[in-house]
Amino acid sequence: MISRRLSIGLVASSLLLTGCASGGQAPTRNIKQVTDGVEKDAGDLKIRNVKIVVLPDGSGTLVGFIVNHSEEIDQLAGIFINGQQAELAPTAPLAKNVPLIFEGESANAKAKVAQLGAIAGTRVPVDLYFAKAGKVRLDTLIVDNTGIYSSIL
Repeated sequence: MISRRLSIGLVASSLLLTGCASGGQAPTRNIKQVTDGVEKDAGDLKIRNVKIVVLPDGSGTLVGFIVNHSEEIDQLAGIFINGQQAELAPTAPLAKNVPLIFEGESANAKAKVAQLGAIAGTRVPVDLYFAKAGKVRLDTLIVDNTGIYSSIL
């Protein structure tokens, strides 16, 4: 008899304890970031997978890409990484659906600071200045120059 009551009690409590009251819009269910890079939308500008690779000499290189989904052309006017202005090349306009890619095989842009002043595993502010969209601030992760990032200079 005790065994039966115990079994019924365990079954009932397990049903009550495993229910989730958060529903389909739980904050943890809606996380979209699938990489260690940060993402942000600034109107029609989509900024994706942004991170900073710290190099052995203490400099830092931006990794990520920006896509403009607007018919209106914008331009990346400047980048500040951890409060320092990055060397940005080139400063090509952001036309519709033509991504600006920082680093990698398809790279068409580069942004680098001479002294990052931060170590891997920490985060630093990255400010992107656009001619029309204005300023966009990201809280960006610093990663080591190893593994898939070992070819970045």
